[in-house]
Amino acid sequence: MNRREALQRVALILGGTVIGANLFLEGCTRSATKDVQALFEAKTTDLLGDLAEAILPATATPGAKEAGVGSFIPVMVRDCYTEKQQKAFLTGLGSLDDKAKEVKGKPFLELSAEDRTAVAAALDKEANEFNKKQAEDQKDILEKNREKQNQLYNYVENDPPHWFTMFKQLTLTGFFNSELGCTKALRFVKIPGRFDGNLPYKKGDKAFA
Repeated sequence: MNRREALQRVALILGGTVIGANLFLEGCTRSATKDVQALFEAKTTDLLGDLAEAILPATATPGAKEAGVGSFIPVMVRDCYTEKQQKAFLTGLGSLDDKAKEVKGKPFLELSAEDRTAVAAALDKEANEFNKKQAEDQKDILEKNREKQNQLYNYVENDPPHWFTMFKQLTLTGFFNSELGCTKALRFVKIPGRFDGNLPYKKGDKAFA
């Protein structure tokens, strides 16, 4: 699987576009600020892995943390996000404990797996509401300023979405492109045969890697 195919798959799962996709496809790298570089510290990659695990927990198949998503996310934020996206991501991640206390009364790392999942669900709801309002606001800006539409389009398109939307996208991208994700959560055929567009499907069958 190449990068473009991986992003198309994740975009289908999410029902939208993947933040930073163009830079990811181009293989671009960016210099990391001190704040971004802090994402690579062991305690932070552990936190990222724990939050990713709340989205994709281990069941009959490995979870996101075991698949190494916590180490994958900092690389993507550093190499593929714009400065505005990086700032939004870091600010949001810094507010994680506040959200955990609001939802469950404790910092995120002190919560049980069940309570962490509840925090992730609350963040997901918040992100959906934020992104919906942002899209409506952007549409209003463009419609009210038609004569400057091309100029404004680039401006509003660069507004980063909610940080948890970016986090969830990175979690899915990292997991389903990891060795564990491809071989355990998906059906991996090391040497595939011919393409069969009419392959019978049984309920519960895994997608192919």
